[in-house]
Amino acid sequence: MKIYQAGLIGFDATPLETPHRSGVGNYTAQLLSALTARNDDRRYALLASRTLNGHTLPNTLCRIGPTFPNRSVWMQWVLPHVLDRLQPQLCHFTNSIAPLKAPCPIVLTLHDMSLFLHANMHPLKSLLVARPIVPIAARRAAAIITVSQHAKQDIVNVLRVPPDKVHVVDEAAAPQYRMIDDECELDRVRRKYDLRQPFVLYVGTIEPRKNLSRLVRAFSRARQSSTQLVLVGPLGWKYAALLKQIEALQLGTAVRLIGYVPDHDLPALYSLAHVFAFPSIYEGFGLPIVEAMACGAPVLTSNRSSMIELGDGAAQLVDPFSVEAMADGLQRVLSDTTLRAELRCAGLERAAQFSWTRAAEETVRVYEQIGRRAA
Repeated sequence: MKIYQAGLIGFDATPLETPHRSGVGNYTAQLLSALTARNDDRRYALLASRTLNGHTLPNTLCRIGPTFPNRSVWMQWVLPHVLDRLQPQLCHFTNSIAPLKAPCPIVLTLHDMSLFLHANMHPLKSLLVARPIVPIAARRAAAIITVSQHAKQDIVNVLRVPPDKVHVVDEAAAPQYRMIDDECELDRVRRKYDLRQPFVLYVGTIEPRKNLSRLVRAFSRARQSSTQLVLVGPLGWKYAALLKQIEALQLGTAVRLIGYVPDHDLPALYSLAHVFAFPSIYEGFGLPIVEAMACGAPVLTSNRSSMIELGDGAAQLVDPFSVEAMADGLQRVLSDTTLRAELRCAGLERAAQFSWTRAAEETVRVYEQIGRRAA
């Protein structure tokens, strides 16, 4: 019989291995910071296959196990032996996959069911590597955490897991996301990225699931001569088609792809935007929506999946499959100062309802439930 170390939690830190974090990386970083800030009797062993990028926090043991070149092989064949030696009370995997044979109870965060519901919007590698593992990991997990009620319903429907096994823990904007009214900071960011006002802003990976092709076409219909569309985020897969479309529509410098933007510049970008547009086809949560709201940006987003939960009553909701509806929505928000003010106030109120402190408390309650069950 194994004797587990009381208060020691294994924590999947693989999303923190890359310097430019995705949505899952931001979730992992913010949740870990909030968990360690509780200053309770728990310690977190950060489990990663490579060097982490600046996330050594109080109450953490950093980089358990050897560096390994292939993350998937490391997780399935190396990590179980690391956990066997470490003997944590449980291990929390933050990015939908986990070892199929783990020597301790598993908490699994499933952000969405996009791999199953929108498989055509994922690269073949993800479909081959992750998709077969997710259902097995979900069945074997002691508990599943997800980030919205809509995502929970999808998980229950697709994976056929009991509803009481799936716990909804909302994400939140990081503390840095707030309205910036310092003219010096706003002007610094304006000059750094060569921005003209007014502009429509998008933040996220440049990939098909984000529906940027329709956004560009809608912008082409709705824009005025001085308006820009600013796309912020790393180039994902199949981005070349978007570049060709921008060229075909002869939008020129009206559409700007400025790539990755460091976190400390994003609050000013959100604060400067006339509209934040996030017309994604599908999201488990939609963290950039809450970030934009927290910075006072009027938001236009999709009337689909979790985006309805976030945006209903606080954003301009549009059909993401209709270029015409999206163009009408953009035009309304761009031209109506009263509507922009209403959306700004409603968004600030909505963003204030979410908190990483509360997310950490609810996550710890899941840990405690597993601990009681094991005892």
